[in-house]
Amino acid sequence: MKILKAGTKITTVIGGIEAFIVGVCITMETVEYRVRYFHNGEEKTTWLYRYEIEVAKPKQQAGFGAKQVNQNNDSEILLMQG
Repeated sequence: MKILKAGTKITTVIGGIEAFIVGVCITMETVEYRVRYFHNGEEKTTWLYRYEIEVAKPKQQAGFGAKQVNQNNDSEILLMQG
């Protein structure tokens, strides 16, 4: 089971809200992520399931020519394998 690390920047599938993972709750059959985001200048937190979020892609710098964007794949940790 792979778990997203705290501090990982994510985007919600519905609404495209950018947020950061600040906590993880692992129960018998589910994994929930506590995420923090700002809306109208207020800090908000909520719990989301993995299927409701995507790891945010790194932004590419403006300019001419194609540059290789290094994807940081250390946003997940392997909790257990089975």
